[in-house]
Amino acid sequence: MKEIKILYLYPDILELYGDYGNIQVLKYRLESRGYNCLLDKYSIGDVEPNFSDYDIVFAGRRCR
Repeated sequence: MKEIKILYLYPDILELYGDYGNIQVLKYRLESRGYNCLLDKYSIGDVEPNFSDYDIVFAGRRCR
C-alpha cells in the first residue's frame, strides 16, 4: 500500500477555520484511493521534525 505522510504545523495556534476538518477530509479522500495516511502534528516546544520525511506540510491560516 502506498503511504502519504502529512505534517500539520501549529494546530493549536492556527486552528481558526476548521483546518483540522480539512486535514481529516484530505486523509479520508486519500485513504479511499488506496493510500495509507500518517498524520503528525508539530507545535511550539515539540521536537523539530525532519520536514523532508513528509509528503505534505500543512499550516493553517492565521486570522488578522
